[in-house]
Amino acid sequence: MKRENWFFTPIWIDHLNINCSDIANECLELKNNNYPNRIFTNRGGWQSRDLNVQDLKSFGTIKSEIEHRCDKIAKEIEDGLRLELDNIWININQRGDYNEKHVHPSSAFSGVIYIQTDENTGNIRFFDDLFLQKHYPLKLSEKNNFFHHAIFYKPVNGMMMIFPSWTSHDVLPSDGDLTRISISFNIKQV
Repeated sequence: MKRENWFFTPIWIDHLNINCSDIANECLELKNNNYPNRIFTNRGGWQSRDLNVQDLKSFGTIKSEIEHRCDKIAKEIEDGLRLELDNIWININQRGDYNEKHVHPSSAFSGVIYIQTDENTGNIRFFDDLFLQKHYPLKLSEKNNFFHHAIFYKPVNGMMMIFPSWTSHDVLPSDGDLTRISISFNIKQV
């Protein structure tokens, strides 16, 4: 029997060759120098306002890494599709800090680059908000490869993830004492 798969959610993952230690120090320096912050979905922790090119010495490298992946994703999706970085910000979290479930409105894709993590860093979790299995009698183990309600990823230093901006996700609290640092961003279609 032929099987066709529809309505899937792509998540692109790559591992960047960047100096996470230097970038972490730059991020902490901005925070410690009272760079403007904001509260959106973050509960605890610190989230910068959108960064400008001059805010981080390593921003040029990060921007080019993101834009290189934008080009690859655009080519994979459709000829003539053009994507570019829209905005970018820093997240710094301590033990117990987390991000509530959310989406990124007014963007095509969103992403995160993990800068400082360890084995106790809270996972990022993506949800299938259209998942209606709870209303039907099909009961499957968590090992099944067909239907998922949520999927978890363990952050690793240098890992970049890009996903459709409408994909609901949250970030679980860290259990360790290491300060978790990530850089998040949105991508727009041009």
